[in-house]
This record gives sequence, C-alpha cells and structure tokens, in this order.
Amino acid sequence: MAMARAGGGGTCCSCLCAFLVCIGVAVLIYWATYQPHRIRAGVESAELSNLTVVVRNGTADGGGSGGVVYYRLAVNVTMYNPSGRAGVHYDAIRPRLLLLLAGGASLGAANATVPGVFHQPRMSPTVVELDFGRRGGGGVAVAGDVAAELDKEIKGSGGGGEVGFEMVIDARVRYKLGFIPIRARPKVRCPVRIPVKAERRGGGGGGGGVTGFLRSGDRCTVKY
Repeated sequence: MAMARAGGGGTCCSCLCAFLVCIGVAVLIYWATYQPHRIRAGVESAELSNLTVVVRNGTADGGGSGGVVYYRLAVNVTMYNPSGRAGVHYDAIRPRLLLLLAGGASLGAANATVPGVFHQPRMSPTVVELDFGRRGGGGVAVAGDVAAELDKEIKGSGGGGEVGFEMVIDARVRYKLGFIPIRARPKVRCPVRIPVKAERRGGGGGGGGVTGFLRSGDRCTVKY
C-alpha cells in the first residue's frame, strides 16, 4: 500500500511538470508568433519662436540673482512601430524639456500640449506633435549663470548661434498580442540643437525674440 501511495504521488508530480512544460511551450510559441519589437522614434522637425532671455540684476559673466526664459517650441516626433503582428496602444505621453547646458537646466513641461490616447497599427509610423510654450507671465525662472550662458549661446559668434534642448518623453504603452495585452514604460530621449537668429520687428525697431527651425530626422534613443 505504501508503494501504491508513492506511485500515485509520482504520477501527480509528473502530470504537474508536463502541464508546466506545455504552458511554457505555448507561451514561447505565442511570443514567437507575434514578436513585439521596441518602438523607434526620431525628430521630424522642431520650430523655436519667441525665445527671450532676461538676466535679472546680472552681468554677461554670469553674475546676478537669476533670470527668466520665455519661449515656444513645437516639435514633431515620429514614433514607429516595427512589429509585424502587434499593435501598440499609447495610454499616456508625458514630455519634459531640458536645456543642453552645463547644468542641464530644466524648462519644465507644465505647459506642454500632448496628444491623447491613440492606437498605432503594426509596422506603421505616427507623427506626434508636441508644443511647449512659456510666454507672457509664464516664463521659466533659471539661475543667473544659466541665463547668462544661454544668452551667450544665442548670440554665438557674429550673432548666429544655436540652442540645445533635450526632450524626454515618458510613455505608457500596451502591446496587443492577440487577446493578451503586455504593458511597458518606454523612455524616449531626443537631443535637438536648433540654429537661431534674432527676429526684428517694425523695420529696424526693437528685438522680437529669437527664432529657429530644424528639419532633423535624427534618431532618438528609446529605453524600456
């Protein structure tokens, strides 16, 4: 009887192992069938307008108590789904904007305009339009040395400079593998350097801020 009980336990263990192996093989086949790939991203274009730097009680060498940056930046980012069998649902896109200076000063994203939830079919690109705007009374307060350094970059040599930004996009996505959703949180980082020039108004009157346009096509880095 003892041997019979031992044999029954071994049979149950074998059945359980066989069941787990079957489940694992089914998952592998399912994954190999749909093969979801990481999304890719690139900057299509970027337009900077009304960039104005105000250094408060400061000097050109970085002294002073602080500064304010006013700007509007419109960026078109192409998101590409390379998966041949899996669509991607974008549940949220949260962009942030950084100045590419020595201190990496943040310009925030409170005023960023982003698209709502959308679905991206397999092997298809989608252009995502992001609009960052800090104008009027909503300028961004920065340290005095940051304002002075940004002012130097704008002026450049001979008045033709460039401004560097890094756009960071935190996204929440779902891959639709048949009837099974798989969630992921990709982080997209897009460095952009825009050549700028002073904008004049009124036939030689006062300055109207700084503008610049870039048609890039540069790839962004995407990490999961």
